[in-house]
Amino acid sequence: MISVIDQRFNKIFKQHFLITPAQLKVRRKLQDLGLNQLEMNEVFFYLETEFKIDFSDNEVQSILTVGDALNAVKRHIETVELH
Repeated sequence: MISVIDQRFNKIFKQHFLITPAQLKVRRKLQDLGLNQLEMNEVFFYLETEFKIDFSDNEVQSILTVGDALNAVKRHIETVELH
């Protein structure tokens, strides 16, 4: 069963970029989703807004795959829940 976080994550890509959950394979590189540089920045903006988190510039640069992005969201959420 897919988690609520995964559902919300997938929803961002579907609503804003017309990318289906089937296309969001964890090892797929974000650049291979057909997004231009502006859209890549928008992905992080929408993730930050949806999950009420903040990515550092260094963190954004290190996120290369769909799985990296999803794991970063989950790490931020876990950090918030612990405090």
